[in-house]
Amino acid sequence: MDFYRNTLFFSTRHNPIRFWFVYLISIVFTFQNLLVAYSSSTYIGQFVKSEQIGILFSLGAFSSIIIFFLLPTILKKYGNVFTTIGLMLITITTLGLVGTAVNFSITVISFVLFLTISPIIYLNIDIFSETLIGKNDVGTGGKRGLALSLMSAAAVFSTISMGWLVGDNSNLSVLFYTSMLVGIFFIAIIVFAFRHFYDPIYRQIQFISLIKDSWNNSDIKTVFTAHFLLQLFFSWTIIYIPLFLATEVGFSWQDIGYIISVGLFAYVLFEYPIGIMADRYIGEKEMMAVGFLVLTLATASISFATSMGIVGWMILMFMSRAGASLVEATTESYFFKKVHGEDANLMSLFRLLRPLANLAGALLGSVCLLFLPFNLIFLCLAFFMVGGIFITTYLHDTK
Repeated sequence: MDFYRNTLFFSTRHNPIRFWFVYLISIVFTFQNLLVAYSSSTYIGQFVKSEQIGILFSLGAFSSIIIFFLLPTILKKYGNVFTTIGLMLITITTLGLVGTAVNFSITVISFVLFLTISPIIYLNIDIFSETLIGKNDVGTGGKRGLALSLMSAAAVFSTISMGWLVGDNSNLSVLFYTSMLVGIFFIAIIVFAFRHFYDPIYRQIQFISLIKDSWNNSDIKTVFTAHFLLQLFFSWTIIYIPLFLATEVGFSWQDIGYIISVGLFAYVLFEYPIGIMADRYIGEKEMMAVGFLVLTLATASISFATSMGIVGWMILMFMSRAGASLVEATTESYFFKKVHGEDANLMSLFRLLRPLANLAGALLGSVCLLFLPFNLIFLCLAFFMVGGIFITTYLHDTK
Protein backbone atom coordinates (compact mmCIF):
# COMPACT_ATOMS: atom_id res chain seq x y z
CA MET A 1 0.00 0.00 0.00
CA ASP A 2 2.66 2.55 -1.00
CA PHE A 3 1.08 4.26 -4.02
CA TYR A 4 1.59 7.64 -2.36
CA ARG A 5 5.37 7.31 -2.72
CA ASN A 6 5.13 7.55 -6.49
CA THR A 7 2.39 10.11 -7.02
CA LEU A 8 2.59 13.48 -8.71
CA PHE A 9 5.69 12.57 -10.75
CA PHE A 10 8.07 13.06 -7.83
CA SER A 11 11.07 10.79 -7.51
CA THR A 12 11.48 9.00 -4.20
CA ARG A 13 15.26 9.31 -4.33
CA HIS A 14 17.31 11.95 -2.57
CA ASN A 15 14.27 13.50 -0.92
CA PRO A 16 14.77 13.15 2.85
CA ILE A 17 11.85 14.23 4.99
CA ARG A 18 12.65 17.40 6.88
CA PHE A 19 11.69 17.39 10.54
CA TRP A 20 9.87 20.70 10.31
CA PHE A 21 7.11 18.84 8.46
CA VAL A 22 6.46 17.01 11.74
CA TYR A 23 6.03 20.38 13.38
CA LEU A 24 3.67 21.43 10.59
CA ILE A 25 1.34 18.43 10.83
CA SER A 26 1.38 18.73 14.63
CA ILE A 27 0.24 22.34 14.34
CA VAL A 28 -2.46 21.61 11.76
CA PHE A 29 -3.88 18.61 13.61
CA THR A 30 -3.91 20.43 16.95
CA PHE A 31 -5.77 23.35 15.40
CA GLN A 32 -8.28 21.03 13.75
CA ASN A 33 -8.87 18.96 16.87
CA LEU A 34 -9.17 21.79 19.39
CA LEU A 35 -11.33 23.93 17.14
CA VAL A 36 -14.21 21.62 18.09
CA ALA A 37 -12.96 19.96 21.28
CA TYR A 38 -13.81 22.66 23.80
CA SER A 39 -17.33 23.21 22.48
CA SER A 40 -18.14 19.56 21.79
CA SER A 41 -19.66 18.77 25.20
CA THR A 42 -21.97 21.77 24.94
CA TYR A 43 -22.86 21.00 21.31
CA ILE A 44 -23.69 17.36 21.93
CA GLY A 45 -25.70 18.49 24.97
CA GLN A 46 -28.35 19.63 22.49
CA PHE A 47 -29.06 15.96 21.69
CA VAL A 48 -28.53 14.15 25.00
CA LYS A 49 -29.05 14.88 28.68
CA SER A 50 -26.19 16.48 30.63
CA GLU A 51 -25.55 13.36 32.69
CA GLN A 52 -25.16 11.32 29.46
CA ILE A 53 -22.40 13.50 28.00
CA GLY A 54 -19.74 11.78 30.09
CA ILE A 55 -21.02 8.39 28.92
CA LEU A 56 -20.49 9.36 25.25
CA PHE A 57 -16.95 10.52 25.99
CA SER A 58 -16.37 7.25 27.84
CA LEU A 59 -17.58 5.23 24.84
CA GLY A 60 -15.20 7.12 22.55
CA ALA A 61 -12.31 6.54 24.93
CA PHE A 62 -13.11 2.84 25.28
CA SER A 63 -13.25 2.44 21.50
CA SER A 64 -9.86 4.16 21.20
CA ILE A 65 -8.39 1.67 23.64
CA ILE A 66 -9.58 -1.24 21.48
CA ILE A 67 -8.10 0.29 18.31
CA PHE A 68 -4.79 0.93 20.07
CA PHE A 69 -4.34 -2.82 20.51
CA LEU A 70 -5.10 -3.41 16.84
CA LEU A 71 -2.83 -0.60 15.63
CA PRO A 72 0.46 -2.53 15.19
CA THR A 73 -1.32 -5.02 12.91
CA ILE A 74 -2.84 -2.16 10.91
CA LEU A 75 0.52 -0.39 10.66
CA LYS A 76 2.27 -3.55 9.48
CA LYS A 77 -0.24 -4.01 6.68
CA TYR A 78 -0.82 -0.43 5.52
CA GLY A 79 2.04 1.67 6.91
CA ASN A 80 1.85 4.85 8.94
CA VAL A 81 1.20 7.20 6.00
CA PHE A 82 -1.76 5.28 4.58
CA THR A 83 -3.17 4.68 8.07
CA THR A 84 -2.92 8.37 8.95
CA ILE A 85 -4.66 9.39 5.72
CA GLY A 86 -7.43 6.84 6.27
CA LEU A 87 -8.03 7.93 9.84
CA MET A 88 -8.20 11.58 8.83
CA LEU A 89 -10.72 10.77 6.07
CA ILE A 90 -12.90 9.09 8.70
CA THR A 91 -12.47 12.12 10.95
CA ILE A 92 -13.53 14.52 8.18
CA THR A 93 -16.63 12.41 7.49
CA THR A 94 -17.65 12.29 11.15
CA LEU A 95 -17.16 16.05 11.53
CA GLY A 96 -19.51 16.66 8.62
CA LEU A 97 -22.15 14.30 10.00
CA VAL A 98 -21.99 15.83 13.47
CA GLY A 99 -22.15 19.36 12.07
CA THR A 100 -25.17 18.69 9.86
CA ALA A 101 -26.93 16.71 12.62
CA VAL A 102 -29.19 14.85 10.19
CA ASN A 103 -30.74 12.80 12.96
CA PHE A 104 -30.06 11.79 16.55
CA SER A 105 -28.52 8.35 15.92
CA ILE A 106 -26.13 9.43 13.13
CA THR A 107 -25.03 12.49 15.11
CA VAL A 108 -24.28 10.59 18.31
CA ILE A 109 -22.53 7.66 16.57
CA SER A 110 -20.42 10.04 14.47
CA PHE A 111 -19.49 12.03 17.58
CA VAL A 112 -18.31 8.90 19.39
CA LEU A 113 -16.32 7.85 16.31
CA PHE A 114 -14.65 11.27 16.19
CA LEU A 115 -13.66 10.89 19.86
CA THR A 116 -12.30 7.43 19.03
CA ILE A 117 -10.02 8.47 16.17
CA SER A 118 -8.40 11.64 17.53
CA PRO A 119 -6.02 10.01 20.09
CA ILE A 120 -4.82 7.55 17.45
CA ILE A 121 -3.73 10.26 15.03
CA TYR A 122 -1.56 11.70 17.80
CA LEU A 123 0.23 8.34 17.89
CA ASN A 124 0.68 8.38 14.10
CA ILE A 125 2.39 11.77 14.41
CA ASP A 126 4.60 10.39 17.21
CA ILE A 127 5.74 7.57 14.92
CA PHE A 128 6.74 10.07 12.23
CA SER A 129 8.59 12.11 14.84
CA GLU A 130 10.49 9.34 16.61
CA THR A 131 11.43 7.55 13.38
CA LEU A 132 12.96 10.73 11.97
CA ILE A 133 14.81 11.47 15.22
CA GLY A 134 16.17 7.93 15.31
CA LYS A 135 18.37 6.79 18.16
CA ASN A 136 20.00 10.17 18.74
CA ASP A 137 18.71 11.36 22.12
CA VAL A 138 20.62 14.64 21.92
CA GLY A 139 18.12 17.45 21.62
CA THR A 140 15.08 15.24 22.14
CA GLY A 141 13.77 17.49 24.91
CA GLY A 142 14.25 20.57 22.75
CA LYS A 143 12.50 19.03 19.75
CA ARG A 144 9.62 17.73 21.86
CA GLY A 145 9.41 21.06 23.67
CA LEU A 146 9.36 23.02 20.41
CA ALA A 147 6.70 20.70 18.98
CA LEU A 148 4.57 21.15 22.09
CA SER A 149 5.03 24.93 22.00
CA LEU A 150 4.02 25.11 18.34
CA MET A 151 1.02 22.88 19.03
CA SER A 152 0.13 25.16 21.91
CA ALA A 153 0.32 28.20 19.64
CA ALA A 154 -2.07 26.41 17.30
CA ALA A 155 -4.32 25.66 20.28
CA VAL A 156 -4.38 29.35 21.24
CA PHE A 157 -5.28 30.33 17.69
CA SER A 158 -7.96 27.62 17.53
CA THR A 159 -9.75 28.90 20.64
CA ILE A 160 -9.57 32.51 19.41
CA SER A 161 -10.95 31.28 16.07
CA MET A 162 -13.68 29.41 17.93
CA GLY A 163 -14.84 32.61 19.60
CA TRP A 164 -14.61 34.57 16.36
CA LEU A 165 -16.49 31.97 14.27
CA VAL A 166 -19.29 31.46 16.79
CA GLY A 167 -19.48 35.00 18.17
CA ASP A 168 -22.46 35.67 20.42
CA ASN A 169 -24.77 33.15 18.74
CA SER A 170 -25.07 29.46 19.52
CA ASN A 171 -24.38 28.03 16.06
CA LEU A 172 -21.52 25.70 16.97
CA SER A 173 -21.89 23.62 13.78
CA VAL A 174 -19.73 26.11 11.86
CA LEU A 175 -16.77 24.87 13.92
CA PHE A 176 -17.23 21.32 12.62
CA TYR A 177 -17.38 22.51 9.01
CA THR A 178 -14.21 24.57 9.42
CA SER A 179 -12.47 21.62 11.06
CA MET A 180 -13.33 19.51 7.99
CA LEU A 181 -11.47 21.94 5.72
CA VAL A 182 -8.43 21.88 8.00
CA GLY A 183 -8.48 18.06 7.83
CA ILE A 184 -8.27 18.18 4.03
CA PHE A 185 -5.21 20.42 4.34
CA PHE A 186 -3.68 17.91 6.79
CA ILE A 187 -4.07 15.08 4.26
CA ALA A 188 -2.45 17.21 1.54
CA ILE A 189 0.62 17.74 3.74
CA ILE A 190 0.91 14.01 4.47
CA VAL A 191 0.73 13.10 0.78
CA PHE A 192 3.22 15.74 -0.36
CA ALA A 193 5.74 15.63 2.52
CA PHE A 194 5.62 12.08 3.91
CA ARG A 195 5.14 9.90 0.83
CA HIS A 196 8.86 8.96 1.08
CA PHE A 197 8.47 7.81 4.68
CA TYR A 198 9.59 4.23 5.28
CA ASP A 199 8.12 2.61 8.33
CA PRO A 200 10.08 1.17 11.24
CA ILE A 201 9.49 -2.41 12.31
CA TYR A 202 6.23 -2.61 14.24
CA ARG A 203 6.00 -5.26 16.94
CA GLN A 204 2.71 -6.82 17.90
CA ILE A 205 1.57 -5.70 21.33
CA GLN A 206 2.06 -8.42 23.93
CA PHE A 207 -0.08 -6.67 26.49
CA ILE A 208 0.69 -8.75 29.58
CA SER A 209 4.46 -8.82 29.04
CA LEU A 210 4.46 -5.14 28.09
CA ILE A 211 2.65 -4.24 31.30
CA LYS A 212 5.09 -6.37 33.30
CA ASP A 213 8.12 -4.81 31.62
CA SER A 214 6.76 -1.31 32.11
CA TRP A 215 5.84 -2.00 35.71
CA ASN A 216 9.25 -3.49 36.49
CA ASN A 217 10.94 -0.38 35.07
CA SER A 218 10.52 2.17 37.85
CA ASP A 219 11.14 5.18 35.62
CA ILE A 220 8.70 4.11 32.90
CA LYS A 221 6.07 3.21 35.50
CA THR A 222 6.44 6.59 37.20
CA VAL A 223 6.34 8.67 34.04
CA PHE A 224 3.30 6.68 32.86
CA THR A 225 1.50 7.48 36.12
CA ALA A 226 2.42 11.16 35.90
CA HIS A 227 1.27 11.34 32.29
CA PHE A 228 -2.02 9.61 33.17
CA LEU A 229 -2.74 12.21 35.86
CA LEU A 230 -1.96 15.00 33.39
CA GLN A 231 -4.32 13.48 30.81
CA LEU A 232 -6.97 13.20 33.53
CA PHE A 233 -6.66 16.96 34.02
CA PHE A 234 -6.83 17.52 30.25
CA SER A 235 -10.00 15.43 29.98
CA TRP A 236 -11.73 17.74 32.43
CA THR A 237 -10.49 20.87 30.62
CA ILE A 238 -12.20 19.54 27.49
CA ILE A 239 -15.42 18.17 29.01
CA TYR A 240 -16.22 20.01 32.22
CA ILE A 241 -14.46 23.39 32.39
CA PRO A 242 -16.03 24.83 29.19
CA LEU A 243 -19.40 23.34 30.20
CA PHE A 244 -19.02 24.92 33.65
CA LEU A 245 -18.14 28.33 32.18
CA ALA A 246 -21.05 28.21 29.74
CA THR A 247 -23.81 26.82 31.96
CA GLU A 248 -22.89 27.78 35.54
CA VAL A 249 -20.83 30.97 35.25
CA GLY A 250 -22.74 32.22 32.21
CA PHE A 251 -19.97 33.37 29.86
CA SER A 252 -20.63 33.65 26.12
CA TRP A 253 -18.65 31.42 23.76
CA GLN A 254 -16.65 34.42 22.61
CA ASP A 255 -15.61 35.10 26.23
CA ILE A 256 -14.90 31.40 26.80
CA GLY A 257 -12.69 31.40 23.72
CA TYR A 258 -10.69 34.32 25.11
CA ILE A 259 -10.39 32.72 28.56
CA ILE A 260 -9.17 29.39 27.17
CA SER A 261 -6.78 31.03 24.69
CA VAL A 262 -5.09 33.07 27.45
CA GLY A 263 -4.68 29.88 29.46
CA LEU A 264 -3.24 27.99 26.51
CA PHE A 265 -0.74 30.79 25.90
CA ALA A 266 1.15 29.47 28.93
CA TYR A 267 2.12 26.44 26.84
CA VAL A 268 3.50 28.70 24.12
CA LEU A 269 5.64 30.58 26.61
CA PHE A 270 6.95 27.72 28.71
CA GLU A 271 7.10 24.35 26.94
CA TYR A 272 10.02 24.99 24.58
CA PRO A 273 12.23 26.57 27.29
CA ILE A 274 11.30 23.70 29.61
CA GLY A 275 12.44 21.17 26.98
CA ILE A 276 15.77 23.01 26.58
CA MET A 277 16.26 23.16 30.35
CA ALA A 278 15.52 19.43 30.63
CA ASP A 279 18.21 18.72 28.01
CA ARG A 280 20.91 21.02 29.36
CA TYR A 281 20.42 22.05 32.95
CA ILE A 282 17.87 20.83 35.48
CA GLY A 283 16.38 17.57 34.25
CA GLU A 284 12.73 16.63 34.38
CA LYS A 285 12.13 15.50 37.96
CA GLU A 286 12.07 18.81 39.83
CA MET A 287 10.12 20.69 37.16
CA MET A 288 7.53 17.93 37.03
CA ALA A 289 6.93 18.16 40.78
CA VAL A 290 6.57 21.95 40.66
CA GLY A 291 4.13 21.58 37.78
CA PHE A 292 1.89 19.25 39.78
CA LEU A 293 1.98 21.65 42.75
CA VAL A 294 0.81 24.55 40.58
CA LEU A 295 -1.83 22.32 38.97
CA THR A 296 -3.18 21.32 42.37
CA LEU A 297 -3.54 24.88 43.65
CA ALA A 298 -5.03 26.24 40.42
CA THR A 299 -7.52 23.38 40.02
CA ALA A 300 -8.73 23.67 43.61
CA SER A 301 -9.20 27.42 43.12
CA ILE A 302 -11.75 26.83 40.34
CA SER A 303 -14.24 25.66 42.96
CA PHE A 304 -14.24 29.11 44.57
CA ALA A 305 -14.10 31.26 41.42
CA THR A 306 -17.74 31.28 40.33
CA SER A 307 -18.16 35.01 41.00
CA MET A 308 -14.96 36.11 39.25
CA GLY A 309 -14.99 38.20 36.08
CA ILE A 310 -13.35 37.34 32.79
CA VAL A 311 -9.91 38.73 33.78
CA GLY A 312 -9.82 36.64 36.95
CA TRP A 313 -10.69 33.52 34.98
CA MET A 314 -7.98 34.31 32.45
CA ILE A 315 -5.40 34.50 35.24
CA LEU A 316 -6.64 31.27 36.81
CA MET A 317 -6.60 29.39 33.51
CA PHE A 318 -3.11 30.72 32.76
CA MET A 319 -1.87 29.45 36.13
CA SER A 320 -3.38 26.02 35.62
CA ARG A 321 -1.87 25.70 32.15
CA ALA A 322 1.52 26.92 33.40
CA GLY A 323 1.54 23.96 35.77
CA ALA A 324 0.31 21.63 33.05
CA SER A 325 3.02 22.85 30.66
CA LEU A 326 5.69 21.91 33.20
CA VAL A 327 4.24 18.42 33.59
CA GLU A 328 3.57 17.87 29.88
CA ALA A 329 6.97 18.99 28.61
CA THR A 330 8.85 16.99 31.24
CA THR A 331 6.85 13.77 30.90
CA GLU A 332 7.09 13.91 27.09
CA SER A 333 10.82 14.68 27.17
CA TYR A 334 11.59 12.01 29.76
CA PHE A 335 9.59 9.29 28.04
CA PHE A 336 10.84 9.96 24.51
CA LYS A 337 14.44 9.86 25.70
CA LYS A 338 13.71 6.23 26.57
CA VAL A 339 12.07 5.13 23.29
CA HIS A 340 12.67 5.28 19.55
CA GLY A 341 10.65 4.91 16.35
CA GLU A 342 10.59 1.12 16.44
CA ASP A 343 9.22 1.13 19.99
CA ALA A 344 5.68 1.52 18.68
CA ASN A 345 4.33 -0.69 21.47
CA LEU A 346 5.67 1.51 24.25
CA MET A 347 4.47 4.59 22.41
CA SER A 348 1.09 2.92 22.00
CA LEU A 349 0.94 2.28 25.73
CA PHE A 350 2.03 5.86 26.46
CA ARG A 351 -0.61 7.29 24.13
CA LEU A 352 -3.13 4.75 25.42
CA LEU A 353 -3.05 6.77 28.62
CA ARG A 354 -4.96 9.55 26.84
CA PRO A 355 -8.13 7.49 26.13
CA LEU A 356 -7.76 5.71 29.48
CA ALA A 357 -7.67 9.07 31.24
CA ASN A 358 -10.57 10.30 29.11
CA LEU A 359 -12.54 7.23 30.15
CA ALA A 360 -11.64 7.66 33.81
CA GLY A 361 -12.13 11.43 33.72
CA ALA A 362 -15.56 11.29 32.10
CA LEU A 363 -16.78 8.64 34.53
CA LEU A 364 -15.21 10.37 37.54
CA GLY A 365 -16.87 13.66 36.59
CA SER A 366 -20.24 11.98 36.15
CA VAL A 367 -19.98 10.31 39.57
CA CYS A 368 -18.88 13.57 41.23
CA LEU A 369 -21.83 15.42 39.71
CA LEU A 370 -24.21 12.90 41.27
CA PHE A 371 -23.09 13.86 44.78
CA LEU A 372 -21.60 17.36 44.55
CA PRO A 373 -22.51 20.78 43.15
CA PHE A 374 -20.78 21.49 39.84
CA ASN A 375 -18.23 23.90 41.32
CA LEU A 376 -17.02 21.47 43.99
CA ILE A 377 -16.11 18.64 41.61
CA PHE A 378 -12.85 20.45 40.85
CA LEU A 379 -11.70 19.81 44.42
CA CYS A 380 -11.85 16.10 43.58
CA LEU A 381 -9.61 16.67 40.56
CA ALA A 382 -7.17 18.68 42.70
CA PHE A 383 -6.97 15.74 45.11
CA PHE A 384 -5.68 13.50 42.29
CA MET A 385 -3.16 16.15 41.23
CA VAL A 386 -1.66 16.05 44.74
CA GLY A 387 -0.62 12.46 44.01
CA GLY A 388 1.50 13.68 41.12
CA ILE A 389 3.67 15.72 43.47
CA PHE A 390 4.69 12.63 45.40
CA ILE A 391 5.12 10.11 42.59
CA THR A 392 7.78 12.25 40.90
CA THR A 393 10.12 11.45 43.80
CA TYR A 394 10.49 7.93 42.36
CA LEU A 395 12.01 9.18 39.09
CA HIS A 396 15.73 8.83 38.41
CA ASP A 397 16.54 12.25 37.01
CA THR A 398 18.33 12.64 33.67
CA LYS A 399 20.60 15.33 35.14
